[in-house]
Amino acid sequence: MRLDIFLKRTGVIKQRSLAKEICDKGSVSVDGRKAKAGKEIDCGRIITLDLRDEFLEIEVLSLPGRNYKRTSGEGFYRIIDREQRDPLS
Repeated sequence: MRLDIFLKRTGVIKQRSLAKEICDKGSVSVDGRKAKAGKEIDCGRIITLDLRDEFLEIEVLSLPGRNYKRTSGEGFYRIIDREQRDPLS
């Protein structure tokens, strides 16, 4: 599954276009390497998002299919680290 689709379907990022933009800016890494939106991911990968107002590190537990409940998004990943930042600093 593409990285941007995973981020959208699981609710980590609310819009696929925003997920693609964040990836293209170099703010997303998979297993420690910068990743583009089209990067294929699978279970066990570690995804890191280094955004202006938040740092998030998650482990992919499973991949959502086409028919999934939007409320079950967090069941597809485990949060390893989350850090809120002051966007003004």
